[in-house]
Amino acid sequence: MPTTLTPTDLHIGDYEPLRITYGRDILVVDDNQTNLIAIEAALSPLGRKLVLAHSGVEALGRLLEQDFALLILDVAMPGMDGFETAKLVRSRERNRATPIIFVTGMSWENDAVLRGYELGAFDFLMKPIRPEVLRAKATVFVQLQERTIELAVKADELRQVQIRAYERELHAQRRRFEAEVMERQMQQLAEADRRKDEFLAILAHELRNPLQPLQTAVEVLEHEPDKPVPARIRKIVQRQVQHITRLVDDLLDVARFTAGKLELRREPTDLDSIVEEAVASCRTSIDSRNHHLEISAHTPPAIVHGDPVRLIQCVCNLIHNAVKYTEPGGRITIDCGTDRGDGFVRVTDNGRGIPADLLPKIFDMFVQERVTPDGGGGLGLGLGLVKRLIELHGGTVRAASEGQGRGATFEIRMPLVDQATLEKLKPMRTKTGPQDRPLRAVVCDDATDLRDLVADLLRLRGHEVSVVGDGPAAIQLIVAERPDVALIDIGLPDMDGYEVARTIREQLTDHKPRLIAMTGYGQASDRAAAFEAGFDAHIVKPASADKILRALYGSEEA
Repeated sequence: MPTTLTPTDLHIGDYEPLRITYGRDILVVDDNQTNLIAIEAALSPLGRKLVLAHSGVEALGRLLEQDFALLILDVAMPGMDGFETAKLVRSRERNRATPIIFVTGMSWENDAVLRGYELGAFDFLMKPIRPEVLRAKATVFVQLQERTIELAVKADELRQVQIRAYERELHAQRRRFEAEVMERQMQQLAEADRRKDEFLAILAHELRNPLQPLQTAVEVLEHEPDKPVPARIRKIVQRQVQHITRLVDDLLDVARFTAGKLELRREPTDLDSIVEEAVASCRTSIDSRNHHLEISAHTPPAIVHGDPVRLIQCVCNLIHNAVKYTEPGGRITIDCGTDRGDGFVRVTDNGRGIPADLLPKIFDMFVQERVTPDGGGGLGLGLGLVKRLIELHGGTVRAASEGQGRGATFEIRMPLVDQATLEKLKPMRTKTGPQDRPLRAVVCDDATDLRDLVADLLRLRGHEVSVVGDGPAAIQLIVAERPDVALIDIGLPDMDGYEVARTIREQLTDHKPRLIAMTGYGQASDRAAAFEAGFDAHIVKPASADKILRALYGSEEA
């Protein structure tokens, strides 16, 4: 059986590979048996098998069975001559490169030669054929085929070598890349570890700072328990509790944001009112360092679609940042207004300023490069939270400073609410204070200190208060006494606050006391669960006295 080589792909640049097949046998086509015998004798020294065909049709049949190294084709054959046979051979894709030698007993005319070359002739021979000439010509084509096969094999070997070299280089590059990535990761982990250690150290300092005056205030009060609490001590306690609350809130917000659980409750909001409430919240810190504060509000009012609580938190963080990094007696300016379709709040101070190398990362979490030797400067959370909260609102925040000791400016920008959107959304909240009507109230909490202090707060405002420490007792008391309002902790033992509220609503069908959930869980899903259980309001611990009192009467701010 003739040997057929596997197709070899020859690639040149981006061209498609040329598919070439090779056979080892030689096909001789002639209608004269004598000629066939003569040619067979002449080519026998080549060591190649000769396949003999007596017509063009028979030759085509042989080509369907196998491939050949060389085709020797008589021109003058009856029926289908050599030219017609060659034309059909060349029409077949796999035989387009097979060498053809035409043989004829007639003299060649120029037209005939030209036609032969057009049909793919490689050479011409005249009868009578000289054996040595035929053998020489056939040897050239056979050797050429062998060289082509050798080149193809070498090319394939070269490709394999190149592939292996490429794979080795790719593997080496991959190892270098992995080493570089590992080194960067180790550096990042080391940097994160360094920042964590710094953060924990500063967190401990920041927590000890307010805890120490609180402890000292308690000891002072214990020394003279029968005397009224001096106003100075009350202010100290209030200021330090607010400080701790702000630290805890920032830490919780970082955790919520990292977990993707920080949600916004957006409504049309006037930035003037945000600034006003933020300043009121920060007033104690501002006054404690004797800063001069200037507030400039411009018309028209800047109304944005935002979460008022979160926006107040952002402005408070910027104000606290200005307070911390401005020496006592410094100047802080707050501008608020509209500019090119945006609402803005701009906080400027004449304090410590920001070094140029720190500006690009001033809003990163846990950046504490401006911490002072005494530990002041905070946890490095406030500005990072401002950036993330404002970006959740679709706004931007930027910092600018001319350098060390030359003050700093922080600016929040948010898109204004267009009139069409404003009409679709609910009206802006209004400030409402607690009413004066005394109420009958129940406070249910398993934490004794918290329960008693909230009860004392309500009694000081003229309300009649009963206290219980668990869910079943709260249900029994509320169903029996039918109070106006009940403040119920969610995390009660045995029966949680949700079940308490559902049971009260089921049993008191003719009386609906106002139920207020008090909890440490402040996500939107927690609020939704409280309202679904039957609560009328949801306040998050720690809650200020003002917030608790507002919740009693159903203020919109509760």
